[in-house]
Amino acid sequence: MLSFFVFLGLYLSTALASPCCSVCDCESNVIKCESKALDDIPLCAPADVNGYTEMRLANNMIPSSLTFSRIPDTIKVLDLSNNTLSTFNVDKVRYSLETLDLSGNELRRVPTLDKLPSLHDLDITSNPIPSTSAGFPDAIFRQLGTNLTALHIGHPQTFMTFPHTISTHLPKLETLEINGAHPAFSNLPPTAFRAFELVLHYLYIRNTHLYAVPLTLRRLRNLRELYFEGNPIHDYGLLPEAFSGLNSLELLSLKNDSLTTFPAIVNNLSDKLKTLILDDNMLLFIRENALNMVNRSNIEKLSLRGCQLDRIPGAMADDSGTYLQGLKVLDLSNNKIQSIDRNDLHDLQSLQSVSFSQNPLAYVSTLAFKNLERLAFIDFSSTSLKVIPMALTNINRHGLDIDLRNTDVECVCELACFEKYYRLHGFKVHGDCETVSVSLSSYLNTTVPACPNYLGTQFPTCKTVN
Repeated sequence: MLSFFVFLGLYLSTALASPCCSVCDCESNVIKCESKALDDIPLCAPADVNGYTEMRLANNMIPSSLTFSRIPDTIKVLDLSNNTLSTFNVDKVRYSLETLDLSGNELRRVPTLDKLPSLHDLDITSNPIPSTSAGFPDAIFRQLGTNLTALHIGHPQTFMTFPHTISTHLPKLETLEINGAHPAFSNLPPTAFRAFELVLHYLYIRNTHLYAVPLTLRRLRNLRELYFEGNPIHDYGLLPEAFSGLNSLELLSLKNDSLTTFPAIVNNLSDKLKTLILDDNMLLFIRENALNMVNRSNIEKLSLRGCQLDRIPGAMADDSGTYLQGLKVLDLSNNKIQSIDRNDLHDLQSLQSVSFSQNPLAYVSTLAFKNLERLAFIDFSSTSLKVIPMALTNINRHGLDIDLRNTDVECVCELACFEKYYRLHGFKVHGDCETVSVSLSSYLNTTVPACPNYLGTQFPTCKTVN
């Protein structure tokens, strides 16, 4: 049944798009020309693309000799990523173009872009551009500094130092991404962000060989989101001094940084911190006192995906009712959790969404999930559950959304107890039966009420305690 709806959705999305520019599809002001084996910009009839503002030409074979004049004048967003450009030349002044993606090409120098006076977002990651003045010319960045607010750079072989020209120009830069660096790139100079340290709001440092969080980050007092991901810094690389000045930080991601313990630096961050992402670190388990660091914090979203956890951290359920009381979203997917016990997640009264997807979860105590009055969504997809947990009936919220897709739930008449809560509280259940070819919702709505003794006392009591 699910595959039918996926097919229907694909069909409808295809049907809504109309052919244009010979080989492309046009939909919602977007000219879609990705993965068409193109060796030049396709020719578009002006009437077909009038008013279109985005053109996607990624994953083709377009060379430096492209016919730029074929790009409609109305285009604001141009994606030329993953082609074969070794140079890039604009045919004339383009006042509309604001976002340009040249990532994944063969550029060896940041191109001259003075004919794009409105450009504010430039992506040149994964180009073999040396991080010297030859690759990042001073004159080009002086010109770009007029309007550029977002810059994406980095390459695993050629990005060896932080370009001096970036440090001295770009006074309006709000977003900076460094994605990929040579092993020689082991630190950031103290002056790396000098030109824009007071206006930078979003910083991404990904897939580098940095051995520690750079101390120069503490100068970014207005930084809102920091994505420090895929850097093998280990626990000793989380220097508290590097975070000491991040007074405006709302989101911190330390995904895949080779951490083994819950980061103590969280305790030093501003009360503005709302989202903490620790995905893909080998945490194995979180000590009972580890979450003391976020006790009474304002964290609303905590992601612990792929952290090798074999149980729900006990500190998340505290009898004093003081831990993580502002937590609204909790992601524990892709771990090794096999059971949910009676006190797990106890009294997280602000919790609205929790995911256990892709865990070998097989048991849920019937006393779990108490005092979770605001919980609106729970994800059990791709787990080892064989039954719909009766603990869900402890959640007294109308319209609770339950995802049981890709599980082997056995549909039998004993689901009558759950069905009564399901009907009474308007639960929404997604997934299919293992024992019969029907969706769980259909079985609960149609088959269970027709079971023998449905209105009698033959079914197990709904109040069984484990």
